[in-house]
Amino acid sequence: MGNSQATPTRSHVPVPSTSKENEITTLAGTLEEMRRSLRKVKYVLHVERLELFPCSLAYLKNEEYDNCPIDVVMSTNGQKEEVLNSGGPNREYFSLLFKEFLKKEHDLFEGHSEGRNLLPTNNEKALSHKYYYFMGKSIVLSLLNGGPGFPYLAPCVVSYIKGEEYMDNLNIGIVYNTLLRHFIRRINAAKNEEELLSVLEDDSERFVDNCGWPKNEMITMKNRLELTQILLKWELIGKRVAALDQLRSGLNVLDLLNRTKHMPEFNKILMTTNVEKVTASYLKTHLKKAVMELEAGNPSEKAAKKHTLACLKILTDEEATELFHFITGMSEPPVEDLPIEVEFNRTNPKSQLPEALTCIQCLRIPLGNDTQVQFISSFNKAMSMGRYGFSSRDSNSRI
Repeated sequence: MGNSQATPTRSHVPVPSTSKENEITTLAGTLEEMRRSLRKVKYVLHVERLELFPCSLAYLKNEEYDNCPIDVVMSTNGQKEEVLNSGGPNREYFSLLFKEFLKKEHDLFEGHSEGRNLLPTNNEKALSHKYYYFMGKSIVLSLLNGGPGFPYLAPCVVSYIKGEEYMDNLNIGIVYNTLLRHFIRRINAAKNEEELLSVLEDDSERFVDNCGWPKNEMITMKNRLELTQILLKWELIGKRVAALDQLRSGLNVLDLLNRTKHMPEFNKILMTTNVEKVTASYLKTHLKKAVMELEAGNPSEKAAKKHTLACLKILTDEEATELFHFITGMSEPPVEDLPIEVEFNRTNPKSQLPEALTCIQCLRIPLGNDTQVQFISSFNKAMSMGRYGFSSRDSNSRI
């Protein structure tokens, strides 16, 4: 599956002892320190796109390479994608791997909100194969190799993983089981003891028996809220503890969880915040200033600059996600802030299509379009084609 330039010895990354005065207090600073502690020899990871999941599992199972930076070489149908790896292929690889973990066929997660607020399933097969451990480990390796986090988990799950109080994060809105959701609503809608008893008698799924409610304690109008809390705790955390503990263990590979869980930025690794969504506003913030600072040296560059600003002005959230992926190879922003560079395509001024250098997160603005309509159309084409990029020839323009 993967070949290395040299065979590293199995070891753990040393954790430098620091005094309180020199203690690193930011996630970015900790990740940078951990990167400096990695072995100098890179591990070359060969990944066949059509076999990405089994290739990745073989890599993740081998602890020998945990403390090695990687260079990913992607192949399609055995054909290597010859690119200079300055980070782009690594980021794309981990983005694709996380999408693979989310596929329904693996049955690792369930949840609502378009892939947000996810909960690990109680999947015995996944547990026996340690998939949740490898999921956590892959997040660590992604961060150390400049890739994205996995911002899909429910807040209560993140709090549990960090060893924090999670009861305040329990919410019926993230309960995926529709029968339980309906049952809880009926409990709280009961107007008297008789109605409540009727609801409890209809508990065909035996939710009360399974959730840990004391068998000898009566359920009344006075303590029904306590029952609701116990049901939510069991559904969202309790029955998933084995998967959550395995995920937590994976996240602590190289001691990353212990070193960073107390940091405010840690949550961005595992759950979505408003700041971290790739919206039109997010991308405009990162691109508009860079475009404005471009120095146009001729009429075609002045026109291209004007067209780019017009394109950003009408950008939708969906288009912003696609454009971000085109430029960076990622579907989600990384944990650390990602500056995006912009330049005119002076190398090929006749090109009508935008190009992206994912290794340095650089967007090359085309200079070959005569009108604003043609220019915007070229960006629409780029976003619809995703990772493949463009050039006036048939070569892949994304590096």
